[in-house]
Amino acid sequence: MSSANLRHHPYGMDDPYKPLTTERFPKSPTPEDKVQIGFEAEAQTAWVTLKSGQSEERYPAQRWHGDTWLALLEKLDPGSYQYWIHARQQDTEEVVGPYALEIGRWLTVKSIADIQVATYSVTLLLNVEGREQPASLSLSFPQAGVCRFSFSSTTPETAQGLACNVVQQGQQVLIQSAGLELSLDTSTLHLQAKQANKDFVFQSSLKLRWLETLAAEVLKIETGFDTESTEHLYGLGERFVGPNLKGKIWDTRVYEEYKEQGQRSYLPVPFLISSKSYGVWLDTAHPALFDLQNNHHTISLETLPTTRATVSWCLLLGNKPYDVTSLFTKLTGNITLPPKWAFGPWMSANTWNNQSKTEEVVKRTLHEDIPATVLVLEAWSDESTFYIFNDAQYTASHGSEKLSLKDFQFTGRWTDPKTMIDYCHQNGIRVLLWQIPVHKKLDEPHAQHDADGKYLLEQNFAIQNEDGTPYHNKGWWFTHAFIPDFTNPKARDWWLSKRQYLFEDLGIDGMKTDGGEHLWGRNLKAHDGSRGIELVNSFVHHYISSYYDFIQKQTKGDGLTFSRAGYTGAQRYPAHWAGDENSTWSAFKASILAGLSAGLSGVSMWAWDIGGFSGEIPTLELYLRSVAMACFCPIMQYHSELHQSSDNRERSPWNIAERHNDPRALSVYRNYAKLRMRLLDYIYEEARVLSEHGLPLMRLPELEYPEVHALLSQDSYSYLFGRDLLICPVLEKGASSRIVRLPPGDWADFWSGQILSGNRTINVPAPLELIPVFIKADSPRLNSLLEARG
Repeated sequence: MSSANLRHHPYGMDDPYKPLTTERFPKSPTPEDKVQIGFEAEAQTAWVTLKSGQSEERYPAQRWHGDTWLALLEKLDPGSYQYWIHARQQDTEEVVGPYALEIGRWLTVKSIADIQVATYSVTLLLNVEGREQPASLSLSFPQAGVCRFSFSSTTPETAQGLACNVVQQGQQVLIQSAGLELSLDTSTLHLQAKQANKDFVFQSSLKLRWLETLAAEVLKIETGFDTESTEHLYGLGERFVGPNLKGKIWDTRVYEEYKEQGQRSYLPVPFLISSKSYGVWLDTAHPALFDLQNNHHTISLETLPTTRATVSWCLLLGNKPYDVTSLFTKLTGNITLPPKWAFGPWMSANTWNNQSKTEEVVKRTLHEDIPATVLVLEAWSDESTFYIFNDAQYTASHGSEKLSLKDFQFTGRWTDPKTMIDYCHQNGIRVLLWQIPVHKKLDEPHAQHDADGKYLLEQNFAIQNEDGTPYHNKGWWFTHAFIPDFTNPKARDWWLSKRQYLFEDLGIDGMKTDGGEHLWGRNLKAHDGSRGIELVNSFVHHYISSYYDFIQKQTKGDGLTFSRAGYTGAQRYPAHWAGDENSTWSAFKASILAGLSAGLSGVSMWAWDIGGFSGEIPTLELYLRSVAMACFCPIMQYHSELHQSSDNRERSPWNIAERHNDPRALSVYRNYAKLRMRLLDYIYEEARVLSEHGLPLMRLPELEYPEVHALLSQDSYSYLFGRDLLICPVLEKGASSRIVRLPPGDWADFWSGQILSGNRTINVPAPLELIPVFIKADSPRLNSLLEARG
């Protein structure tokens, strides 16, 4: 309804961080809100006309800057409204509209009207303020240690799980199942939860309300819980700040923020862990806001207009915080163990964009006696199809067909990729090729790309707009591209079949599955019925899982995806890395926090780019400190961006040595890469055992030893690696020593073998070549780990 001169988009792109100047805010207003109408117009004066029934009111607009205007609608009563935007330029007036505006009313649960007990669930019928019809809350127990709460504003949700027992004494209701006990006050809605024979660890009033229009359509749902002032909250997926999340508002939206992510995340998970050893998981693909600013926390999620408010969340209780992670992974999918080769050193750079250069760096790493088990090639494809090597000659086929190796003649940048890949394999190096889930918009004709695009549109294989037309990516990366719909089995199989020859004929070992964050617009549609308001999070799951399953089939279980984005259940599709960062000390610190918080949500097989991905090369000191840390990280890999500078900025150890004219970059990297290989059996075995227990390789000491939380939480960057190692990265420029807070028990210095008593703070030497590492002195692997020093 916008015009060339007068532009207004009520929902914009649904980007919460970078809204358009032409948006409405908030998108789903409450009676407490002032509604801002933003628009653009070339005008001398402008205003908004608001109509409800026979009532009409005019609101003047103020010029914000340039041609951007803002009209403020004062607090409105619940109801249905329409508004028009007017702009006057001299004697000409232009009007656009009408736009629908619904002001909802809050319906709040006040008390419990009745309790219905079944073998596997308890259903609470809830009195709702201002409404006769009760709402319902069903409690069930999907596994030991977990209670699921399923709320519905109308009919009760069906629940299954473990058997439960209910005892009611006056206003108190006691619910027991598989060692879990919940006590509920029916008049105050106060809930307490604990493990059998222990003290209550969770105590909160049940909070439930939803925003409903006068036509009974739900726009927003809120729940929440309370914590004590001394509690810390962790998790919410991969977070680059923290580790304690209290005091801020967080959202759980898959989002690409290029570098310096702050509170934004490629890999959010709506799952919190308390230092009191319980967790809360919101079971939804909808982005949610977690308001953790005080001790009375609110969780809210916006919906498309629907006739019924439903939301489901789980309360998980363990003996210590990481037991809660273990329960969560059993609930959402076991941690998948990658092949053993994935745990060796990786090498990558976007400047390796031809066969000659790639073979040169492989030969160089072998010549320098530097171990490597994985080579990642990003700049290999034509970036038109993303499945054909640059400069390959071939005859374009029909979009429904797939190509094979015999269809290509290789010239130019890649002359014989099969020989190159075979050479890597002969030297123990696996090969991953880069992918992106888009059908790119090209400015020039490209026969194969165009044939594929034609078929994709004919078969409705793309994510669609609300009106059924194909969606064009509105994001800043690969703008205007079509997005393949991986919820459609036929679209998925067609898309992946194009890549089949890379495995069958060339023998690659996996794919770097980049991207997946650019689904913009709440009304998008997918084949499985999903809408944009949930696709923003669920799309990446369909994308990565499709590739992962395809790769496992092609490699007979010996393949790997390497992904940036993810959501709940990402631990099933290893591995992941922390996205793009600068070569700075602050980015180094943020990456460690990201890995530790990702692990709390089950994402164990995790990496980051040694020394940073972007900008000027890291200083020698930053490079060596980050190499040492990466040696004791689930995935050890260096990588760097494609750049236009005349200088070489790849993060290979020989280039860093040459750029800084300091051979230590090469010698120290070599030492840690060799150490990594000597630790390979240990790391793989720890990954196997911990994965079986649903635990990450990297863990926060204060949550592994909650009895000394006050001591260990003073250091946000030391972490446990496997069951036996304490890693203490050096993160301060110019440091020659490091404060270490040892957990309880005796610990052996990895480098000297000296036994040190724990549960205390010590200052240890940290020369540039060494990272402080300690081994549990009572570990059965103590001697073998000390021998690994070489």
